[in-house]
Parts: sequence; C-alpha cells; structure tokens
Amino acid sequence: MKQLSLSLLAILLLGACATHYYYKPAATQPGQTEAVYTRGLPGLRSQQYGADLTAGLSAKGENDLSLQVYIYNDSDSAYTFYPEDIRVSGYDAFGQMQPLRVFEATEYKKWKRNRDILIGTAIVVGTVALILIINEATKDNNKSKGNNNSGDVPYWANNYYYNPVGWIDFSFNMAYAIGAASATPPPQSEPAMPEDGLLRTHTIYPGEAVQGIVKVRGKSPFLNKILVEVPVNGAYHKFSFENKRRAR
Repeated sequence: MKQLSLSLLAILLLGACATHYYYKPAATQPGQTEAVYTRGLPGLRSQQYGADLTAGLSAKGENDLSLQVYIYNDSDSAYTFYPEDIRVSGYDAFGQMQPLRVFEATEYKKWKRNRDILIGTAIVVGTVALILIINEATKDNNKSKGNNNSGDVPYWANNYYYNPVGWIDFSFNMAYAIGAASATPPPQSEPAMPEDGLLRTHTIYPGEAVQGIVKVRGKSPFLNKILVEVPVNGAYHKFSFENKRRAR
C-alpha cells in the first residue's frame, strides 16, 4: 500500500509540474512560408491558395501538443475549414515517421474528461492510502473521522473545463523575422474565436478570419521534428517545426 501511494503521488506531482514548451520553425520548410513572431513566440506564415494562414506549435509536458492556427480568407469566395482533416507527422532522430493523433474538438474534450477522471480517482486513492499510512504510523485508530467525507463528490467531478494552454494570438501585434521586412503586413480582421479555444468546422467568408487551437497527441520519440499539414480551400499548407524550447 505504501509503495502504491508513493507511486501515485509521484505521478501526480509530475503532472502538476508539466513544463511548457514551444517549437521553433525548422530551418528547411516543405512549402512557401516565412517565420513570424508574436509576443516573443515563433510561428510560420503561408500566403497561398486564397488563404493567409499562420501556425505555431506549443506543448505542455512531452505529449500534450497545441497547434495554434489563424486563417484569413484572402480569396473572393467562401470556403469551409475542417480542423479534423489536419495531418501531423512526427519524426525521430533517425528520420523515421509516425502519424500523430489529431483530435476533433468534441473528441478531445471527451478524451480529456476521461483522463481527468482517472487523475481525480488517483488523487482520491492516493490521498486515502496516505491517510491510512499516517494512521498506521501514528497508531491513530479513530475510525469516525475517516467516514466524515464518504459522501462527498470529488472537486474534479464538477469543475471540468478546457483551458487553452499555450494560446498564441497570431492575428495582432505580429512582428516579422529578420529577412522578412519586405513582406506585406498580416490582415487585421477580427477573427472568430471559439469560447473554449478549440477549432471546429467553420465556413470562412471573404475578408473574414478564424483562430483557435487544434489538440495533438505527441508520441515519443517521434518529436524530433514535426510536420503539420493544414488543408484550406482544397490545398495543404505545410509547416515544419523542430528544436523544442522551454517557454519563459
């Protein structure tokens, strides 16, 4: 019991202390892109196929990836963006490729809710086990105190919400990287943003923009380089990221 509780507590502490990272644009890109920065964080911008698109990649811990996407309709007709059609591929140090899981918004919220329940259960089990260990060590046999909260609902059961970690606002205050000074400035259309930050299927009309996050599940060791392919208006915008850095 003691070893189990210590293991659970170690897992919880690691989860609570997850480090935030961002990925830098790779030196070699698969498509026509330019490096941009916003609030000190890097991203990649692609202007083609009737879309002005900027993407950035951040992570919480090792495998919880957030793909930030901003799309401005630069064409003369409307088109629909389907986030679930985004393709993300991870590469290891030897160049071996592994497709990474891209979540649809509702799918991710369901997946995260189930994961939070497991974590919450571990908290309850770990706490109870720790109490039992303390009671055993102190020879405290007062059982009445141990039953006072038996009917309580764990705090995590009623307080689930999605917090868009690693949000990068690509639509405003954008500064260009060295060598891109001649590029045209980004459009300043106020983007449509979902309340929970997660992008869903959205029709974008000429002169309008949409912005949000698509969640991706990383898989070690296929995080040495990451290729992102975003489908817009019948074509894929391709971005390559590497060299994960700790966010400050």
